[in-house]
Amino acid sequence: MTVQYAEQMTSALASARQLAIAQKSPELFTIHLLTALSADPHTTFSELLTANGVDLGAFHDFALARSQQVVPAGLSTDVRPSAENVALMQQAVSEMRELGDTRLSSEHLLLAALKYRPGKGAWAIFKLSYPTVRASLDTIRRDTSV
Repeated sequence: MTVQYAEQMTSALASARQLAIAQKSPELFTIHLLTALSADPHTTFSELLTANGVDLGAFHDFALARSQQVVPAGLSTDVRPSAENVALMQQAVSEMRELGDTRLSSEHLLLAALKYRPGKGAWAIFKLSYPTVRASLDTIRRDTSV
């Protein structure tokens, strides 16, 4: 089954790829995607962070700094998704289906990261958890779907 992406996800994936290329990374890591998503205050991802007390600028700065720590192994412009990123995207599809949505969007990625990688990096630093962010999504969406 082919997964359709919401416009904000398509844009974020393109921005993340450009960031990886600029940083000479041979792989697109999840941190590249988190950096791209947090750069746009108009995504549901950013709304969810803000709704949970996260300073979006601080999160973006953190993600950007972490993305710069990725050690480049090559200079190729043919950036491929890392195994970690592929797994996270598959988990995001599971979140999408669980929510009854038809297009993959930024909130699915955030929920998947929180559910399947709790307590890691940014989630621990910014005190984010799956249950609280999931509850916030219901408030932000107001019975709409993607």
